[in-house]
Amino acid sequence: MEFSAASARELDRLYNGKRQHIELTIGILKDGKKEIVHYGPDRQETDETDLVYAAGSICKPFTMSLAAKLISEGKLDLDAPINRYIEGLPDRYYPSLRRLATHSSGFKTEPYTLLTTIPFFVKMNKEGGLFHTNPFRGYPNEEQMMEILRNTKLENRIYPFVYSNFGMSVLGYIAGKVSGEGFWDEMNRYILEDLGLRHTFLGNIEMTGYDRKDNPCRCWQWEKEDIIAPAGAINSTMEDLLDFAVMNFDGSHPYLYMNHQVNGLLDKENDMGLAWRLSKKAPVSWHTGSAGAFSCWLGFDRVKKTAVSVGINYGLVNAEQLGFAILESL
Repeated sequence: MEFSAASARELDRLYNGKRQHIELTIGILKDGKKEIVHYGPDRQETDETDLVYAAGSICKPFTMSLAAKLISEGKLDLDAPINRYIEGLPDRYYPSLRRLATHSSGFKTEPYTLLTTIPFFVKMNKEGGLFHTNPFRGYPNEEQMMEILRNTKLENRIYPFVYSNFGMSVLGYIAGKVSGEGFWDEMNRYILEDLGLRHTFLGNIEMTGYDRKDNPCRCWQWEKEDIIAPAGAINSTMEDLLDFAVMNFDGSHPYLYMNHQVNGLLDKENDMGLAWRLSKKAPVSWHTGSAGAFSCWLGFDRVKKTAVSVGINYGLVNAEQLGFAILESL
């Protein structure tokens, strides 16, 4: 695979001599043709192009895709408050599904409180650190989620952008509740039957990741009942992610178009769609994914019909820079 000068520089940064176990897979879609390439630790191409990576927060666009389908079927209302779908909440203002999907609901980034943070850090230190320990496994459970919703009093306004795993997970919880199957089962069914993706799923994988000190790390583990699963429990190949990108602009799933309309402001360079980040300088939708010792990126140009997916088995690596450099070169 040939790369532009900017893309080559980003590759050089990844292979900086400090990472001895890199498994890097890159997917490119151009002129309707897919190309998947995999590089091993020695930066040589191999035939392992079908590796499944923990894709982390790229789960959020998948969660919103399921919600968009339910909206198109009249089963959800994007501007309805969450207490229309969740019983047992006090009678007061609650944010809409739209505000959950645009991270403008007012919910915090994470669901942790001081009381719940201390036990987590004790457990994390015993297990070797954050790269090994999924901070959302087992917390919050459904009862704790309800307690957070009851105790979080918000105003009826659009809050500034605050990236909220909790808010997106409430959206996924509602989608699962409305479907009647629960989020985990309904999402895996939706991915396989509606999207036709055979190597994308909620669950656990055995691939080894690595931390900043090049220590091996087990993938974050998830349980079916984890409330935060809609925010980050997805795994996928880079080819499947390219296929998902295509569905978002080829018209085969028309309800996905709504997710790429501007719904709010993210920062100086990006607007917010529904779960997706929308570049202001080009018609590009994108999202990053980080899960322990894995980093992924997916982005596509909705007009040029080009797309790039990146997966690497190192945590907190800026796959976004490499992905954007390749996409811009197309």
